Amino acid sequence: MTRLFGYIRGLHATYVMDLGVQLGLFTALAAAPREPEELAAALGLHPFYVRKWCETAYSLELLEWARGQGYLLGPHIGDLLANPDHTYYMGGFPTIHLRVAEDYAHYAQRFRDGGTKPYQAHDSAFFGAVADGLRTLPLMLLDVLAAELPGVQEKMQAGGHLLDIGCGAGAAVCEFAARFPALHCLGVDVEPQSLQLARTAIAARGLGDRAAVQQVAADAPYPDNFDLATMFLVLHELDPAIKGSVLRRCHAALRPGGLLLILDEAYPDSQAGLRDPAVAFSVMAQWFEMTWGNVVNTRAEIQGMLAAAGFALLAETHLSRFYIVVAEKR
Repeated sequence: MTRLFGYIRGLHATYVMDLGVQLGLFTALAAAPREPEELAAALGLHPFYVRKWCETAYSLELLEWARGQGYLLGPHIGDLLANPDHTYYMGGFPTIHLRVAEDYAHYAQRFRDGGTKPYQAHDSAFFGAVADGLRTLPLMLLDVLAAELPGVQEKMQAGGHLLDIGCGAGAAVCEFAARFPALHCLGVDVEPQSLQLARTAIAARGLGDRAAVQQVAADAPYPDNFDLATMFLVLHELDPAIKGSVLRRCHAALRPGGLLLILDEAYPDSQAGLRDPAVAFSVMAQWFEMTWGNVVNTRAEIQGMLAAAGFALLAETHLSRFYIVVAEKR
């Protein structure tokens, strides 16, 4: 019973985090500890509701409490939920998962008829939530791992050309172009609403001279002569029937010696792995994306697809729940 109620508690904790971000509660407490009534007055909110939010967030160890000061943020919560510019900011993730959970209303019927609702069939609010929540992934990669991935940072610094496959709202295209002043970036995607978000982001950051995006058909060749190709949480979202084709097109888009960088989920390859905390979220990702038609591949399957497409594996590592691979066109 304790375990089951713990899972149910997690559902409600997602709403607590989401409200704390949306209403500015975490940001206000990052500035200074406050009693709930003071916090409510500062944000124009109802004091009883704010007190119960504070007490619940304290119960969840998102907040701490100090006599004479009031409530304050728990360790690391300022970076994770109150600072949108931080590398590890996660303030958009609760919203993503609340949007994803809307699909559960149709799960019983999906189990009966085997139907799907692809990612691209969701609405603009869903795309916006995903774009906002996942924009920190390129920051995490660049700030934590880029220097350790063979050849990746060197190609960006050298003023090469980068192709971001499944660029979505353009977070990687913008971040790479902003970090590396000589780099030219092109993002491609099949989904027009996300591409419009990407064009807006590129213009807002003044990167239009070195960053662009374009729509491509699901089976169309990609532009070529690139030094580096990237895929952020894209491989597992492709129709399984076209994954090999997409990787072959990535291979064709690269110059000899070009690199493909993949950041994705990797499904456990054994029964014991299903309970491995290091990859537990990949199991959950497969669960909540299965009615989109997505299949999360194992590490061995990903490497096999890369080899079949003509790539040589150079390096593999993990960043939290994510599996990262660098492969070379030879």
